[in-house]
Amino acid sequence: MRFFRLFLSGLWLCAFAAHAGIPDYQDFPATGPRLLLWVASERGRSEPELAAARQLAAQGVEVWSLDSANAYFLPQVPSSMDALPAQDLAAWLRAAQASGKQVVVFAVARAAVPVLRAAALLEAERRSRLCVVLMHPNLYTTAEPLDEPAYLDLGDLSGLRVRVLQPRRSAATPWLPGLLDHLAGHGATVSDAILENLREGYWARETPTDFEIAESRRMGAMLLHQLDTWGCK
Repeated sequence: MRFFRLFLSGLWLCAFAAHAGIPDYQDFPATGPRLLLWVASERGRSEPELAAARQLAAQGVEVWSLDSANAYFLPQVPSSMDALPAQDLAAWLRAAQASGKQVVVFAVARAAVPVLRAAALLEAERRSRLCVVLMHPNLYTTAEPLDEPAYLDLGDLSGLRVRVLQPRRSAATPWLPGLLDHLAGHGATVSDAILENLREGYWARETPTDFEIAESRRMGAMLLHQLDTWGCK
């Protein structure tokens, strides 16, 4: 058993070593001034997300789409996101900013954790030019239905602009004020938007409602609306 654990540890180290630096991602090029870095949740990248990336590119927003679990050969569970090397994602953010475009990161669920920790590694001037949109972020160490959750340490987020998109029908919606306070306590400038009549991961649910199906088809338009009305320039 001890040999088996060492063998598995070796595989994980080899996987990280093979991907040291900027992680593998899929590019949806566009000629507009904005670049969206789309970081899928621990469940991987879904077809509606790819369709939304194509929609955004058609509207002039370039998209770099990252399936972190697949890129690092990790199990599709929330704890895998905690194991992602923040240094790699920070290098990815720097590469995106080197494009000269306005960079916005869109991270889903637990993927918010490595994205925010990567932002904390940036130089203050770079971090102040970055905007982050979080879709129902999971930043909890523990979360019980009737208790206030405990939150992860995220590092220094001073100057970072963060917008949280929270589906109304999520069990975590009552915790939203505390989550915003937690981000602000790390130095971020925060705002939020409630997505009515939707559940977490509505675009990839096994039994979606008709409304969720319709909204999954307009994810690109929803994100473009958020970027335009949020005022992150």
